Amino acid sequence: MAVSITDYNSKIVPTWCAGCGNFAIHIAIKKALSELDIKPNEAFISFDIGCNGNGADKIKVNAFKGLHGRSIPLAIGSHLANRRITVLADIGDGGALHEGLDHLIHAIRSNYDITVLIHNNENFALTTGQATATTDDEKRMYGLPDGKPESEINIGKLVLNQNSSFFARGYSADPLQLTEIIKAGISHKGCSVIEIMQICPTYNKESNPAWFAQRIEKVEKPLEDIEEARKLVDMSEKIKTGIIYQDQSIPVFYERLQNRKDKNTELVDEVKEYDISKLLGYLD
Repeated sequence: MAVSITDYNSKIVPTWCAGCGNFAIHIAIKKALSELDIKPNEAFISFDIGCNGNGADKIKVNAFKGLHGRSIPLAIGSHLANRRITVLADIGDGGALHEGLDHLIHAIRSNYDITVLIHNNENFALTTGQATATTDDEKRMYGLPDGKPESEINIGKLVLNQNSSFFARGYSADPLQLTEIIKAGISHKGCSVIEIMQICPTYNKESNPAWFAQRIEKVEKPLEDIEEARKLVDMSEKIKTGIIYQDQSIPVFYERLQNRKDKNTELVDEVKEYDISKLLGYLD
């Protein structure tokens, strides 16, 4: 029987602010998984701490909420243990570019076969709107009444400068396009990084639907030239959404493991029980 989007529904009522982009993002995730005919027990999503992390119990999958900035290594561990499972890491711009920046860089460099969703609302919304690395330079935020003193990080440029095999950008107010982007990311063999420009009506009121409507332009197909893709992700005038760049020739991490070349089993199948009582004897 085909998987329905309702199979992913949870009984937990969402508690996000009215108008929060997380509502549409969650619909897009559910829609993408169901349209790819992936059953709830065949998907694992590691959630970060933050408003996005509050979605862990609002979608019926194998879900785990980790420490702040650590959803990517959780996803990597799950993928390497059992590649039969579709694995996604769900993280905010704060977690991804602050505590989790090293994990993001190494996931791209290693090209693990996972999909990373970065919710970019340009602030730490769960803790009432502090500035993140993506917050505009000099923008006034909670705790910074005179404006943010540092320059901002462009996620697209950061990802593509690591020679990523897949980068896309979606928008929370366009769940249909976002669904197709997530489906493409899951289907891509390699580390798929998807930046989601997310509306935050409570702590980033300037970046509202009217503001985005004047700036968003859709990309019809991914570029094959990474240098051209790096130019395309600039957001000084227009915000390009869609699959920006894809390279399917880069081998995934698992294919490079020489000691796994002749193995037909997953690591989870090889776990055994061992009697360690003798090792613990010194405690007596």
